[in-house]
Amino acid sequence: MHALKVVPVLSALLVACSSGPSGEAPAEQAVREAVQESVQDSAQGGAPSSPGASPAQHVAASCGRPVIDGEGIGAIRIGMAADSVKALCVVVRDTVERRSEGQSERILVVAFGSDTAAVEVNDGRVWRIEITDPGLRTADWIGVGTPLSTLLSRKGGVQGLTGEGNLFVITEASCGLSFELSEPRSPSGDWPAERLRTLPKTTAVARVLVVGCHAT
Repeated sequence: MHALKVVPVLSALLVACSSGPSGEAPAEQAVREAVQESVQDSAQGGAPSSPGASPAQHVAASCGRPVIDGEGIGAIRIGMAADSVKALCVVVRDTVERRSEGQSERILVVAFGSDTAAVEVNDGRVWRIEITDPGLRTADWIGVGTPLSTLLSRKGGVQGLTGEGNLFVITEASCGLSFELSEPRSPSGDWPAERLRTLPKTTAVARVLVVGCHAT
């Protein structure tokens, strides 16, 4: 039994996620469309490589652009077979680590340029993706280092929940994503938006978890 995938009561706290972008800037739209094209390319066996491209460059291109969304990053999708990730992407390490609640987890460390994403595997498939590098972000530029105030200003519901001894924020505007905050340590109790606003102004996103968006 895994301890925390996102926050266990996500579906009970937030209504169905928005079905598409609204009010996005042209640059954000371009990034979103690029992600969609990357996923389509991977489904067709990957985008063709240039004549002089090395095998590693071709694999990196097949893994898609390093943009986070509620279902994955680049061409890596929640539920994808681990073997498919290894075929499409540059996996710098395939290992077993002791993770939440002392459980051993298979981790694929995938390179996106100088940044990496930790892909957690369960039963041979992508179960969760952990982002700790600030260079990997969503189309609207949310990621590690984003101030808590930015999350609180987003449209829709915002809720703080505890898990793995940390405080996470989930938002209706970012279905499938869970944002661990830099503080407080060992939080307890309920964390509605009103209480989140009492945290220090320096509070920021310390980790992003991608778990998949399953609207009800």
